[in-house]
Amino acid sequence: MLMLVYLAPCGIGLGHAARSVALAKELVRRGHEVIFSTYGEAINYVKRSGFTVLGSYSLEYAHKEDGSIDLEGTIAQGPKSLYLFCRQVGAELYYTGVLNPDIVISDSRLSSSIAAIVRGIPNVLVINQLLIILPLSEKRSEKIKKAKGFVERLLLELMAEVWKKSSKIIIPDFPPPYTISKQNLIFNDDLADKVVFTGPLILKYPDELPSKKSLREKLGLEDKPLILVSPSGTKSEKRALANKLINLFKEIDIDAYIIISYGDASSREMPYKINEKIIATPWLDNKYEILKAADLLVCHGGHTTLAEGMYYGVPMLIIPSKSHTERLGNAQSIVELGMGKLLIQEGLTPETLRDAVIDLIYNQGVIESAKQVAKEISKFKAAEIAIDEILKLQEG
Repeated sequence: MLMLVYLAPCGIGLGHAARSVALAKELVRRGHEVIFSTYGEAINYVKRSGFTVLGSYSLEYAHKEDGSIDLEGTIAQGPKSLYLFCRQVGAELYYTGVLNPDIVISDSRLSSSIAAIVRGIPNVLVINQLLIILPLSEKRSEKIKKAKGFVERLLLELMAEVWKKSSKIIIPDFPPPYTISKQNLIFNDDLADKVVFTGPLILKYPDELPSKKSLREKLGLEDKPLILVSPSGTKSEKRALANKLINLFKEIDIDAYIIISYGDASSREMPYKINEKIIATPWLDNKYEILKAADLLVCHGGHTTLAEGMYYGVPMLIIPSKSHTERLGNAQSIVELGMGKLLIQEGLTPETLRDAVIDLIYNQGVIESAKQVAKEISKFKAAEIAIDEILKLQEG
């Protein structure tokens, strides 16, 4: 039976939207219709991927000038966020009422899950962070820490009530021992029978591309290492880390090619040269070709980016903010697998960057660990597994 599937990813950053696009492509391949609802920069990403998208009210973290999350600012805008969330629920109720989809797939988004429950539509939750831990730096007052704890408890209780009403929960992560978001995937018996680990949802797998050697020849690379810098998060977070790394790489002498992406799906700017070795680009349409040709991936520690690095067997240098607890946990998982290093963004210097890059590019132990992990997880074709599970809801 052909269906209309309503995909509603969280619009903060592009990781949630990218996962939903992977599901959408598999659904379309099987002959089903899809339509998206999202907000923020995810709207342009979904449009750029060729799908119809309905815009909704934007919910965002507050950010500091350096791109890091401003917890005090985020808490302070609570009344406004609550208002926007209620408007978002109203929009989702309207869209699902008009379209009457057969299934709603919500990636880490409460409003669409609530709308599906109210409408009595089978709903699937895609999430890699069941346990919410808000970012918090060490130097915070007791008042802020108490507010943080209150908000976390409120979010957990609200989400737990919604999530347990999901028809199925797709965890786009690897099962142990390769799980990336270990510290955020704690769930109780109410959810256990609905949970399926599918492996991370990415848009293209290594075996769908030519060999690394062929890609390097196509890209015109000589016999020098290739470093791909691909930050995660909101537009301001990505821009801040990219700019910081451009300045640092200009100061150090590394015999390598460096491609730095700002990850801006709305941009139509052209790539530009920083110098003979460094190229900066707002967006990479051929990101997976670059990734397969790369010898090192430098990133923030976003879940989807780390998953891509694991699938492609690329050593990783992960540079999260010290206040971003989720990314710190993700990064530690990669370190434990022996395929990467963790540096804290706030303490980054030309010397620490150079030492880490040199070690990761030429460390045979790390290179072999990355290849071995990629080999072990290559069986996970997550989109196919997830859609098989989702379609069972209609068969039942």
